[in-house]
Amino acid sequence: MISFDDIKLQVGTRLQIMLKRGARQLIYYTSLIGYVSGEYLLMKIPFEDGLSVPIRAGERLTLRVFSGMNVFTFVCNVESVFLSPRFYMHLTFPAEIQATALRKAVRVKVDLPVQIEGLAQSGTIVDISVDGAQIAAERALGEAEAKIALSFTFQIKPTNQEVRIETIATIRSLRELPAATKDAPVRFSHGVLFDDIDPTKQVMLQNLVYESLLGLKSELD
Repeated sequence: MISFDDIKLQVGTRLQIMLKRGARQLIYYTSLIGYVSGEYLLMKIPFEDGLSVPIRAGERLTLRVFSGMNVFTFVCNVESVFLSPRFYMHLTFPAEIQATALRKAVRVKVDLPVQIEGLAQSGTIVDISVDGAQIAAERALGEAEAKIALSFTFQIKPTNQEVRIETIATIRSLRELPAATKDAPVRFSHGVLFDDIDPTKQVMLQNLVYESLLGLKSELD
């Protein structure tokens, strides 16, 4: 357990909200407006389909935030809800915070088209981590240690907000994949390391990786 101040959250930090509606566990996203240490948090009210999510004073919320390579989870009660002129809420200050390390090496299976700058062909990201990916393509994208410029998009649940990543990557490994059938075309697998990703986009990528690991479970393992 750690203190809230240890997380060093900045205004605008994106958080995941989990709340109960009967037997259902609903997940939304919000952002931090501000806080007074030891007293309360100020959060935006999340929106879905253009409408504010109905959250009532007295409700209990579980919040999750990614910071660095850790996932922090804590529980707050809703003290007040303000719908006009701005949509925000006061939450109780968290008494306990659970920290779980998210290792960079953790990879999750995906199926994301990826575009390679300067090449007519594209490829497919078949697994991804916060710092790299495995790309399958019909021909080699370059030699080992070569730099490639790539881009790909994915969606953040539950709003299906589209996130586009554009980055330079280093090819760390290259191998020919065994053919699925005798007449199947040759394919290549590339292990790439992302050189630099915008910090805001990296948070979104962390969300993708972590949500895939959890399968949107209601609690951390």
